[in-house]
Amino acid sequence: MANSLALDRVFEQLSQQTGFYFTYDAGIIDGDKLITLQINNIALEDVLDTLLQTPNLNYERVYNQIVIYIDNYNYSQFEDSITYKYLNGRVIDLSTSKGLPFVSIAIKNCSFGGIANEIGDFSIKIPKVFFNDTLVFSYLGYYNNEIAINNFIDNQSVSLNQGVVSIQEVIVRSADPLLLLRKSRELITENYYKNPYGFQAFYREAVKKSSDYMFYSEALINGYKPSIISENSNNRVQLEKGRKFTNIEQNDTLLVKLRGGMEACFQLDIIHQLPDFLTVDGELLYNYSISDIIIWQDELAYVVDFKPRKSSLQSVFEGVIYLSVNSYAIIGADFSFSSNRIGKSGNSFVFRKSRKISVYPVSTQYQVQYAKWNGKYYTKHVRGELIIKIKKRRHIFHENYTTFMEMVYTQIDTTDVKRPSRSNIFHTNTIFSDSEYLYDYDFWDENNIISPENDIMDAFKRSGFKMQKTD
Repeated sequence: MANSLALDRVFEQLSQQTGFYFTYDAGIIDGDKLITLQINNIALEDVLDTLLQTPNLNYERVYNQIVIYIDNYNYSQFEDSITYKYLNGRVIDLSTSKGLPFVSIAIKNCSFGGIANEIGDFSIKIPKVFFNDTLVFSYLGYYNNEIAINNFIDNQSVSLNQGVVSIQEVIVRSADPLLLLRKSRELITENYYKNPYGFQAFYREAVKKSSDYMFYSEALINGYKPSIISENSNNRVQLEKGRKFTNIEQNDTLLVKLRGGMEACFQLDIIHQLPDFLTVDGELLYNYSISDIIIWQDELAYVVDFKPRKSSLQSVFEGVIYLSVNSYAIIGADFSFSSNRIGKSGNSFVFRKSRKISVYPVSTQYQVQYAKWNGKYYTKHVRGELIIKIKKRRHIFHENYTTFMEMVYTQIDTTDVKRPSRSNIFHTNTIFSDSEYLYDYDFWDENNIISPENDIMDAFKRSGFKMQKTD
């Protein structure tokens, strides 16, 4: 039986019958347009081919969503006027050939760059203006490796050699860690860019239930970072483009929502928002010691360990701080909730949960890294990971959940700094995977991202999700 329905209503009925959801831009599809169509016993592909007869209108399956988009990308024209190079590869340890995680990748004479993923894979887009420049690969504890962009062979392995500092040098240069941290605080406005600046960043987050991905979201953002001496520490963000992958049963969506997201990434900028282990009060809460001196960006850096004092009930973190020997700048940190304190912090990780479950945090891991450009340090990469156990009422066994969020700053702008208006900002304290944003099919081929790890790619392949290639 043929029905005359608005196109929006047709999509609703198709969703009910097929289990697929339809995502499209209302600016290119008139949802009020009346459609007369027999929709029973017809293959979904045939229905969509009938509905989408507008020139250049196409669709793509993204797991349980059908994304409708305008396919007007002129590939031949692009090939005739190449303005970018797309370089892919893996960063490895020279002696072991194992991939190195989260290696910083930068163009030598500008703030433009990216970062390798957890297994060392990277993909970076180089604008034409930098074709004659040099890529610099940097990693804590290793000497830099510089490769001319014109000499780079796509899909090559980039080797980094571990830096060795003699014991005698460590002894000679050893110092009081508290004095070093005090000096570091005094020199914050000299070592770091203190005025507001604009930035472009790539953001991603994911939630896994055991080994299966429930959510995976990623986005490109333009942002405004306030002055380092300002009392207002709020970063303003405009969401440019994004996409997400969903593989979750409806009852799981009601179980738990974990804190994190973009706001957590900004809080991990430990220079703009000093955590307690870097403050004056932290000297009474933590024990500090210098455990090593390592190479970072071809300079020496102290490795300062810190742990909560046994007498302190307020201190919750433990980890290491990397501090430049020459400038006293804090160039990075790896830290986590202390193993004997995390159990008391369960509710601080949960945004919303059902009364039918109990949440037990297992472990956390936080990383922050800064990069130097024009004599000043800027935030380069932040990452947070949380593992929890969830127990449902009247169930014997726990279920393991892992969530991570990650942000890499791909470009810094200190000249044309514009503060986004309130009407255009993205609220960073919202749960990103719940946010609505327009999917852009061609977007990811033209921007620097963190290459997805193998297990993420496997999840995409099993679900039918397709990542756009960059070659």
